[in-house]
Amino acid sequence: MPHDQNADMESVISQIRQSKKYRRMGVCEATIQDLIARELKHHKKKSNAIQAAKKKLHEVIAPYLGDPDYAAAEEQLETAISSGNPVVMKETCASIMAAHTSTRERLPFLDEFYSKIFDVTGRPQVILDIACGLNPLSFPWMSLPTTTRYYAYDIHEERIGFTNHYFTLQGLEPLAKLQDVLVNFPEEEGDVALILKEVPRFEKRLRGCTIPLFDALRVRYLVVSFASKNLTGRWSLAERYRQLFHSIIEQRPWGTIELEFENELVFCVDKMKS
Repeated sequence: MPHDQNADMESVISQIRQSKKYRRMGVCEATIQDLIARELKHHKKKSNAIQAAKKKLHEVIAPYLGDPDYAAAEEQLETAISSGNPVVMKETCASIMAAHTSTRERLPFLDEFYSKIFDVTGRPQVILDIACGLNPLSFPWMSLPTTTRYYAYDIHEERIGFTNHYFTLQGLEPLAKLQDVLVNFPEEEGDVALILKEVPRFEKRLRGCTIPLFDALRVRYLVVSFASKNLTGRWSLAERYRQLFHSIIEQRPWGTIELEFENELVFCVDKMKS
């Protein structure tokens, strides 16, 4: 890209990041650049491409799923940790997770969620949490030691700062990263990669982008989940997403075990087993 176009791109990215809508959260620059670059290929007018990229960014960020007040949440966690009571810590984590639709839907069966998954994958020593959202707050339900290396990736800068603060309070290494996993694949090696309820949004952003990510993840197991009901709970999505998942991995010889929870469909994929 010529120097003047590159400078122009940086100016647009800065404007979007500093806009009232995104200033506080701090959106990953690589995400905005990727969206604009792709839309420029489909629109003759740059202004139309930028508008289309902004619309897609809204879908990628998904503010409609909700977010806690992160500063207040940090204070709540500090109070819970200082109590020395693991029950209080769990209650606090659950109340914060309730602010986000994806993790709120999982709360009713969180006690069994990871135990059933780890029955399949074994207890991981290294986790990669892809497009993590608030899921790292589930750590108290995983029954794993604080020696666990828990890498978490998200495009929301404020959320990553919050997650690292939480990890430190929990006695974990602060391994959360501001990273768009579709632009820059994680390089860390692990035992299990969690990709929870993100594949439909990945595919909506860029059709066909999921399998290169799956291939690139340096783990034995992929744990891929989908919401099995719509947001109102009235309609089943299980068969639709089951077909989507199998269409994505149909060219791979991987072994898959399916688990079904109250409103979430989970596939444990062994990349080493056909």
